[in-house]
Amino acid sequence: MKYKLPRQLTTPQLNNLISTQLKKQNITLPTASKKTLQTLADILPRILQNGLPHSLILRKLPHSLGHGIFLHPQAKPIPRGTLIAPYAGTLSLEAQNDPEDSDYAFAPLADIRLAHPDHTLFDPKRRFHPRRLYILNLDAQHNGNFTRFINHSDTPNVTIRYERIPQNPYGLAPAPLEVLYFAKKTIHPGHQLLVSYEDPEDQTYWGVMGIKPYPLKPTTFKLSPSLRIVS
Repeated sequence: MKYKLPRQLTTPQLNNLISTQLKKQNITLPTASKKTLQTLADILPRILQNGLPHSLILRKLPHSLGHGIFLHPQAKPIPRGTLIAPYAGTLSLEAQNDPEDSDYAFAPLADIRLAHPDHTLFDPKRRFHPRRLYILNLDAQHNGNFTRFINHSDTPNVTIRYERIPQNPYGLAPAPLEVLYFAKKTIHPGHQLLVSYEDPEDQTYWGVMGIKPYPLKPTTFKLSPSLRIVS
């Protein structure tokens, strides 16, 4: 697989800015649990080497739907609450009102105001304006991992959490904000992994794009024992 980025690409300067903005906006993220950190440390080398954990399969979907991620038919079910993987990509700051042309981007933090020194560092080509708002953009268009192939559903079996990665004994670099995919319910062998691209409180993703998504459910397409897609 081409996409083998274990975690988000960031910089110490950007991490410092994220930490500062979380405090300014009174946002307290949950700290990743010991179990999550252990699972993360186990998954990341597999992504780096193979692109996919051994229990997951990438397959082309019918109807020009692109690719999808399935749990291997002979794998054990994935229990609810299990970490699937981090959503990996390149972290950057973008002006909040600029059009977004990537289909693989998250904005986990918005309404960021930059002081002049930060503006010089993060947006040097644009004239400084103290009222301009920015978003934190996590884009897997060019750099990412298999999570970019987890498709949208209104009835997902995967959920998104923003968590803080603390200092830890597992060799994981700390991060003030990490986008993590967890099993929302038990994921059964042969079923497709699906997540909702829309915030439950702000269902604007598809409306802004002018697209009506294909009504996928975890069992709309299944993976047969011979690893073929069946409807």
